[in-house]
Amino acid sequence: MKSMKRFKRGIILILSLALVIVAGCQAIQGVDFNTVLKNTFKVTSAESKQSVELKLLMNEEAYEGMPEEEIALMKLFSSLKIQLDSVKIQDASHASYAGKLIVGDNVSIGFSIKQSDTTAVIEVEGAKLPIVIDVTGSGIGSMLGTAELDAAAADSDEEAVTAIGKEIMDSATSFFIDNLPNPDKLSVNAVQEPINGVTTSLFHVKAELSGTEIWAWVKKYVDVLASDRDGLESFVKQIVAIMNSHPELFEEMGVDPFEQSGLDMPTTEDMIKEMTDELEALFVSLQDELKAMEEEGGEDLKHIFNNDSSIKAELYVDSKMDIRKQAIDLTLKPSEQALFPLDGLSLHVESEMWNVNGKVEADVPVVPEKAVYSHELDAMQGYQFLRLFDKQSAAYGLLDQLQIGKQTVELPVDYSRYPAIVTPKYVTIVPLRTVAEQLGATVKYDKKTKSVTVYDEVANTTIVLKEGSDRVTVNGKAKTWSFVTKSVDGTLYVAGRDFANALGAKVRWDDSWGSDVFVIEREVH
Repeated sequence: MKSMKRFKRGIILILSLALVIVAGCQAIQGVDFNTVLKNTFKVTSAESKQSVELKLLMNEEAYEGMPEEEIALMKLFSSLKIQLDSVKIQDASHASYAGKLIVGDNVSIGFSIKQSDTTAVIEVEGAKLPIVIDVTGSGIGSMLGTAELDAAAADSDEEAVTAIGKEIMDSATSFFIDNLPNPDKLSVNAVQEPINGVTTSLFHVKAELSGTEIWAWVKKYVDVLASDRDGLESFVKQIVAIMNSHPELFEEMGVDPFEQSGLDMPTTEDMIKEMTDELEALFVSLQDELKAMEEEGGEDLKHIFNNDSSIKAELYVDSKMDIRKQAIDLTLKPSEQALFPLDGLSLHVESEMWNVNGKVEADVPVVPEKAVYSHELDAMQGYQFLRLFDKQSAAYGLLDQLQIGKQTVELPVDYSRYPAIVTPKYVTIVPLRTVAEQLGATVKYDKKTKSVTVYDEVANTTIVLKEGSDRVTVNGKAKTWSFVTKSVDGTLYVAGRDFANALGAKVRWDDSWGSDVFVIEREVH
């Protein structure tokens, strides 16, 4: 029960912080904050540079009894930063990004992404080949599973969905943003600030909320949403009007929920009232949930929403009410171990934007003759992905430290299908094909010789064996294994330890989950 309460508190916390980050306000000193926020949803093209940095404050007690390798990883990933030095958004389908991933204090990996309406090409520093992803739109019919569309129809439908989405977003922002209350600590000043090297006249907006103020702000916002019945009904009417103005959407779906036929069918007005009632009930339910949390866990909430936690935001807004530059800092430091093994965390977000809704030309993706395609990645073993990178590269070192090449096959003895079996001679036998394929090896059966051949790329090993025999050949050399190859319920089983040794793997037993599990594992570089 305690873990469930912590989970619920965490969900409410994340929701609360998200609401605060998108907080809007009434106009102050010439800055209409609601317009500012609405404009962020209307940006269709722009150039920018951005960064997001997350720092985790680890509790030292969490390291007790932990292996040194795991401690090193936790310390390494306690600091993560994505730095985008060049972002070019041409339109909804064409964009390019160039930057780096910074892990810890010393690991820096450059990357670039170039996307068109059909293809995205990802290049990572240290990778031997670029990664190519097919991003072709599939159209409304395919998304809904109701129709197969040709390419021309798919393009048309994708444009229709985009248009509908923009109209709905405008309506949603009008309701949710217009109701946002002001933070108490808010200031606005006129300044001159460089944007992409050009001195620009801007409004400098500073806002700050402590943890205790965040909780009060969220409750106030939910109260406003729950009490604005007229605004909610107007919002629903706008959504219904938008949907009715796009009959092509319902033609693809094969059903029109607003079509009225028959005396007992609900009218559009009935449906609007029902939808409004449901949304209103949702906000009232959220009100009740917040009140219940205060009554049941008031002290716990105080530990999270305390004065050591805060959100600070600095925005630079131009005369068109577009955000041109911003820096947001979120600090979360519970007064007790509410986030154990973390003592707290901090998030820093920066961005600078220019050429907003202007003519932007994104870098064009070019697919080279040699590349790795996304469907190939899906079928790759971890070690195969690791080998896409030069061994001297930072990316390879990071992936290797994450043990991406480690292969583990777990076979509980109480599996209903393909379990590990301990024989009366205390030899553990395992399902051949299951183990081989999880390790990336291939298995072939020769009907003429009635022999099975296993080839493992990692160990460059070929094993040939037959059912009913304990004699095998490993790379052409005859061996005798500790148990005969045996068929169990139609599945071929072999001696587990012998099979693992032949492939350069190790075996062990693990009972940490309350059940005996036979584990085969190896580290591949």
